Amino acid sequence: MITRVGTCLALLMALPVFSPAALHAETAFIDHRGKTITLQEPPKRVVTIVRSTPIIYRAIDDTAEHIAGMNKDSLDRYFTKGIYTEILPEMSSIDISAAQEGFVPNVEAILAMKPDAVIQWSHDEKLIEPLERVGLKVVGWKCCTEQDRLDYLTLTGYMTGRNDRAQAILQAQLDTLKVLEDKVSGLEAASLPSVLHVDQVGDQIRIIANGSQNLALSGVTNPAADDSGEWWRTVDFEQLLVWNPDMIVIPAYATELNPQDFFDNPLLSNLDAVKAKRVYKQPVFARTPDAPEIFLTSVWLAAVAHGADYAPEFGTKIHDVYKLIYGADLTADQMKAILELKNNAPAKNYVEVFG
Repeated sequence: MITRVGTCLALLMALPVFSPAALHAETAFIDHRGKTITLQEPPKRVVTIVRSTPIIYRAIDDTAEHIAGMNKDSLDRYFTKGIYTEILPEMSSIDISAAQEGFVPNVEAILAMKPDAVIQWSHDEKLIEPLERVGLKVVGWKCCTEQDRLDYLTLTGYMTGRNDRAQAILQAQLDTLKVLEDKVSGLEAASLPSVLHVDQVGDQIRIIANGSQNLALSGVTNPAADDSGEWWRTVDFEQLLVWNPDMIVIPAYATELNPQDFFDNPLLSNLDAVKAKRVYKQPVFARTPDAPEIFLTSVWLAAVAHGADYAPEFGTKIHDVYKLIYGADLTADQMKAILELKNNAPAKNYVEVFG
């Protein structure tokens, strides 16, 4: 079985190491379409249509100066409030006219930005063809496996000429997850707690059935997982009671849903997770699964499931990771906000473990 740790190691071994003198040399790499992309030098002007790409590009390039335009959804989701707004304030001033609806490129607006390259999803040729038809160089990304998300870092390293930073971030992931994997490997499979990720609660409930996160790294199981490949699934309360998870995790993007909503809902009161107060809101570093810091989520979940020993000095780890990726020195208040301490206060042992 190929674990995320093994995948990271393979990527690190495959990445060339560039000397400072080589950072602006011609480079060629293969995008997710299998197309060879040749750049005479790192692009001075890049347009990103994939929503999370500005976060990744800023992280690897270590500057926002080369991002000429992005999707309006990128601004709305990540750069209007929250931690990215605080530590990357420059992102909110980037032109947001790159897409019309969803990921449909606004070709006229993009041409006006005079980009050297455009990053776009590759799953639908109709999203790329209009750009290449007018002579734009397009780097195709696909979605949404764990491997794809690791590739985003390496592809951006090739584009920016900053493979050194791509390698450093991948190494941080590798080191962190290797320590976690060694701890979790000693757990008995039969005793692993079950976890459901729930992002909507109403007349019906929406859960993540088959996400890209490797939950085994955290020593938990997902009773909703199957071979369908279906990411989200809508279920009724009866099905939730059948699964009866030991824990419930609320994804970070579900901003209107918090643990107290579960504790106050009489229809959920018979769930083991609710009775035990084991409902938790994901930290902000899980706001998008594409973020370079997403690997911290595996450590956080292991600590929630098995105790603080699975995330020793976690505050220091978070600080160091944000410093590496974004150059940010997080304040105590920012750390509390990232960990969702206020919203998770009613949840069992949360403040004791992370407070």
